[in-house]
Amino acid sequence: MTLLRLRVVHGVLALLGLGITGYLSWAELAGGSPTCVIGGGCATVQSSDYAEIAGISLSYLGFVTYAFMLISAFLPGFPGRLLGIITSVGGLLFSLWLLFAEIFLIKAICPWCVASLVVMVLAFVVAVLRIWKAGDLGPDDAVPPGRAARAGAAKG
Repeated sequence: MTLLRLRVVHGVLALLGLGITGYLSWAELAGGSPTCVIGGGCATVQSSDYAEIAGISLSYLGFVTYAFMLISAFLPGFPGRLLGIITSVGGLLFSLWLLFAEIFLIKAICPWCVASLVVMVLAFVVAVLRIWKAGDLGPDDAVPPGRAARAGAAKG
């Protein structure tokens, strides 16, 4: 898979995450609880002491994280890969902590939170692949190397 395709996949995953956290944020702003299709832990998790940090809802923080991840997908080269890995690692660690809190502290599971965790795991894998495929956090990847070489050969 080319670096450009990895950026597209990263962007699609960010959009999925924005959809999930956007819905959770909307449900909270509307004063209700998110609809829980499986189980009934959404309201319990959302109303728990672990649902916010410093008065800021976790769904808002997740939305901002996915927004920065989407920005990283549009940025070629070092800046995009760096922002992508930072948002993915931070989001993954935080999502894993939230899953731990749901299982052991809150004792309720929110399927929306688990869905966000799955998206974040996939986004982390894609962020790592972007770095691995580039070989480092170095040069710009806007034009795939093979295409640049072919373009130069065609002109010459």
